[in-house]
Amino acid sequence: MKNLVFKLTFLSFTALLTSNLVSAQSGIGYYIEVENPPSFIQALTALNDSPAAAASNTQTLVSVSVANGNGAATHFVSVRGESLAAIDNLRQAQATSQEFSTFTSAIRNNVTSTAEVLFNALGVDNGKASTITSPNAYHWHIHLLVTDLPAYLEALEDLMDANSDGNVYMHAYQTAGTGLGGGNLVVVNSANSLEELLSNNKGYDEFIEKTIDIRTPIANGIYQSIATFD
Repeated sequence: MKNLVFKLTFLSFTALLTSNLVSAQSGIGYYIEVENPPSFIQALTALNDSPAAAASNTQTLVSVSVANGNGAATHFVSVRGESLAAIDNLRQAQATSQEFSTFTSAIRNNVTSTAEVLFNALGVDNGKASTITSPNAYHWHIHLLVTDLPAYLEALEDLMDANSDGNVYMHAYQTAGTGLGGGNLVVVNSANSLEELLSNNKGYDEFIEKTIDIRTPIANGIYQSIATFD
């Protein structure tokens, strides 16, 4: 699985169908290309059924790509906890575990990493996490390189206010470890359906006018949740 097999301390991420998402603040996201999805989910399930996983204070969410342009990723996997310290502890615990070794061996010829990102919540969201109730919710990832983060976040909060009557959870994360030319911010919009997700479009003309000189789009894609390990 290329460099992902050495880094993927998978054991759980955001269950967007629960309130746990609100307290989960930090983590690592992996965009991956999977040749045999059922086999990958089977290996991940076995890993998360292990005693080490039971002791972990993190969550894992697996999503399948719906539309991501030229991106090669077929899936997105996130490992997430209440803080970066929780991710540190998980990585240390899994580094020498037999369960993780078995997992990496099982996926070695099946999964290729296309991108990865370390993320940390900025405390900027519209407070609508509870509206996401579907286990197969949709998530729109918008990666950006922002030169004036305070100004951008202020404009983003105005955009959230303009769409306050919708059923979309909007939240922003600072990102790092995205490689040369990578972004420093990802905005994620989540909804129970594509119709709700794509109807969250009020105030965008004003938003673009405010931010066009301080942000560069890096990538965006829409993914749908298919499995959660809690």
